[in-house]
Amino acid sequence: MRSRYTAFKLGSINYLIDTLAPEKRKSDDKEKLTQVIEGTQWLGLKVVTTEKGKKRDIEGVVEFVAFYQDGSFEQLHEHSKFIKHDSKWFYLEGEFLPAIKIGRNDPCFCGSEKKYKKCHG
Repeated sequence: MRSRYTAFKLGSINYLIDTLAPEKRKSDDKEKLTQVIEGTQWLGLKVVTTEKGKKRDIEGVVEFVAFYQDGSFEQLHEHSKFIKHDSKWFYLEGEFLPAIKIGRNDPCFCGSEKKYKKCHG
């Protein structure tokens, strides 16, 4: 998950496609990813939980929150499923979750080590 977040932040479209489960790839993935990357400034990632998959075809599950700006500050809270083929991890699918509440005195999501209220709050 962290490597895919970094790829979104750096605009590494080929990496994002390469780490998407082959059965989930579509012919317009490159164009759609380009639009997302060009219109979004990624600000931080918080991995909430990780767990081993419970179904045969799912190897791992990650709950994360990615913070971004596309005009206003937003967050993408997702429960993502990953599979492993030949020792390589692939993103399979994700379920969107409601935004998390950030406390005024919590550390800021951007990694500045400031309190949220003194940084992006």
